[in-house]
Amino acid sequence: MVRIKLCALAVAALMAWGLKHHYSTASTDSLRWMLAPTAHVVGATTGTTFEAVAGEGYVSRERLFVIEKSCAGVNFMIAAFAMLVFTVQHRVTSALSAVGVLVGSLAASYGAAVLVNATRIVVAMWLVAHPLTASGLTAAEVHRLEGITVYFAGLMVLYEIALWLERRNVTLRSWAFPLGCYYAVTLAVPFVNGAARRDAAFARHALIVLAVPLLMIAIAGACKASTVSRWSDRPFGGPRAKPRVRHGVP
Repeated sequence: MVRIKLCALAVAALMAWGLKHHYSTASTDSLRWMLAPTAHVVGATTGTTFEAVAGEGYVSRERLFVIEKSCAGVNFMIAAFAMLVFTVQHRVTSALSAVGVLVGSLAASYGAAVLVNATRIVVAMWLVAHPLTASGLTAAEVHRLEGITVYFAGLMVLYEIALWLERRNVTLRSWAFPLGCYYAVTLAVPFVNGAARRDAAFARHALIVLAVPLLMIAIAGACKASTVSRWSDRPFGGPRAKPRVRHGVP
């Protein structure tokens, strides 16, 4: 059984590498399998019409907005796929179950990528229409922060859903796993590929990518701790019971 699990993890690593290689070499038209459903969800959510334009992507002429290769969300899909495979790898007990884990994780990561990426684009469209001029940040910096926030939040939610289906509790320490998957795809792989040498701004970008998810985990942990504390002093975890009076004695 250990050998089957190791083989499944090796196949998952090859699949993740294949997706990354495909994304790095693919044209915009070759990514329609991701861009088309994303454009459809964004259009249905915002009431905006997007049309496919060869070599460009999906264009909204009324909003002057283009969903192109950089908007595909493939990196999120890769991180989500790796995270899900490792989360449910204990289910691999045979070759057939290994195939089920790989296919199920791939399908779930694809669906999550479409929804999370569409959410990011909807927020980006809103920010274009309502620029945060008083924030002191440039449009590019706002776009970067928005992308990091939405993508990592999506990864955290997906991980919580996976653990809930596995009937396992989410702790502050367990969030280190999706954090590691996110860092691996957004920082480690580009660094190995020479992004630090080619792009002088990579160091600044890396600091932002490192800091924002940690801040999000701290905020989420504080909110979770506050919620647990609020409910722990209530009988049976429910609403606070009203005092009952008998014979004039509370």
